[in-house]
Amino acid sequence: MSRFVVAGVAALIGHGSAATAQPNDPGRELDYVVVEPARPLWHAGPNLLYLNRCAAGCSADAGRDDAVADRSSILGRNGTPSSVSLAPFAWDDATWDGVVTCVRATYAIYGVEVVTEPPGGAHVEVMVAGTAAALAMPGNTLGVAPLANDCSALPSAIAFAFANAHLAGPELISELCATTAHEAGHIYGLDHEFECKDPMTYLTGCGLKVFLNRTVACGEFDAPRECKCAATQSSHRQLYDILGPGTPPAPPPIVIRSPVPGATVAATFSVFVDVDGRPATTVELWINGAPFGALPGKLTDSPYQFSTPADLFDGFLDLEVRVYDDLGTLGTAALTVIKGAACTSADPCPSGWSCADGRCLAPPGGVQVGEACESAAACASKACVSRGGETTCTQPCWPAVASCPSGLECIPADDERFACFAPDAGGCCSTSSDPRAPLALGLVGLLCRRRRRR
Repeated sequence: MSRFVVAGVAALIGHGSAATAQPNDPGRELDYVVVEPARPLWHAGPNLLYLNRCAAGCSADAGRDDAVADRSSILGRNGTPSSVSLAPFAWDDATWDGVVTCVRATYAIYGVEVVTEPPGGAHVEVMVAGTAAALAMPGNTLGVAPLANDCSALPSAIAFAFANAHLAGPELISELCATTAHEAGHIYGLDHEFECKDPMTYLTGCGLKVFLNRTVACGEFDAPRECKCAATQSSHRQLYDILGPGTPPAPPPIVIRSPVPGATVAATFSVFVDVDGRPATTVELWINGAPFGALPGKLTDSPYQFSTPADLFDGFLDLEVRVYDDLGTLGTAALTVIKGAACTSADPCPSGWSCADGRCLAPPGGVQVGEACESAAACASKACVSRGGETTCTQPCWPAVASCPSGLECIPADDERFACFAPDAGGCCSTSSDPRAPLALGLVGLLCRRRRRR
């Protein structure tokens, strides 16, 4: 797929380290340099991302952005030389393999192939090597990349992730991965997000970073701001629109820390749950087929805690934890415990419930996917989700897969997770078809300098 590209304005902005950054860092600055438009350039590069460790060294020259010809609009202005050479990636093969695996995982759900051998044709590239000194930048600069002034994708651009400026330590692979994913994100048109879990952030200390399916403000250290091209930004939506779908996301990994399977529990007990992977939208506890609590997702790694009611019925309790991540992907974990005496009839059970195999069982929901609902318990799918202010029984889906019943499409809910709805629900367009199309672009270069801990 070709894209029409015209060079435009270049900007310099200080960039904070993935390791740490001080809110009042005096080293940050903001400058803008206007350049004349260059002639059009056609390439199909954004769907091929080349991570170049510069094993024999790398060189690049000033010019219109063209990764095939090793030319960069970053060079030759604002004190940078018109030609640069980078020293090879300084770390061992195991570190390189870890970085590549991490970057591939970060971009896996999008239609981009991450490669480590020189492509035979059009591509975008991150040179993961050298230090900022090669570009006459301060030594604490960890990365630099171009960004289009309309936040669209550059079809053939080079970004620099200065691998040899990172510090050795247990976080080396994750830090190199964060820098590389971040600088590639700028090539794809992403601004800095004021959201700690996203790779496009300056903020730190949030563990695994993923391109979030949440509409958030942009910003660096001190406070949120409007984004370059809109008031807010969703890095996931922008990457999906540009690159299309890749591998469907995996279910959220879940561990029920307490109680343990087969435990005899007290009259009132707590359920502690660890959720890994992408941030959760909702974490639910179901007992014997009925919901007994729902917690909103959070951006920390601390466990979720549910406390059962004092009047919870006795018998075998089948605990099911249901987690929906920010994409709407469902993960479940289950175990069985025993509380008091097992039921032998429906008498000790809630009204309308039955007793079977020593456990009180809720009646199954009968409302089908696509029909209006008032609670998750009423839905056969166990999911009653709001879209456009109206709640509907639905089920998780992935836009690239035909996973919805006939007449329904995979579109965002009010909380931005993907689920099956009638296409006119909420008054929004469908995302079930490939949204990518050729773009006419006016470009800027954004030089993003990442500042490490001192």
